[in-house]
Amino acid sequence: MSHVFEVVTYTAKNAETALKLRRDAMEHAKELEGFVRYHALVNVEDKTQFVDLVEWASLEAAQAAAEKVMTLPAFQGMMAEIASVESMKHFSIDKITA
Repeated sequence: MSHVFEVVTYTAKNAETALKLRRDAMEHAKELEGFVRYHALVNVEDKTQFVDLVEWASLEAAQAAAEKVMTLPAFQGMMAEIASVESMKHFSIDKITA
């Protein structure tokens, strides 16, 4: 299977705090097995709405990382700053255009 993209859409309690905590968490995400790339997005109209687009080597790596993140101390601050998760899904690439 090719790389998998994890798309997580969520709302933070406090935008400034969440931005800092997410940046810290991103550094630790690099250490998780199967990690490829992380795009951290912020809604331009509502700074409390975030989207994390994380590329993983496989669906299995993404799922294993999701379980680990829930228990690793490096991610607990960011997890506590999330007010609600709207969506968390995994996608594969259908076609790439340039």
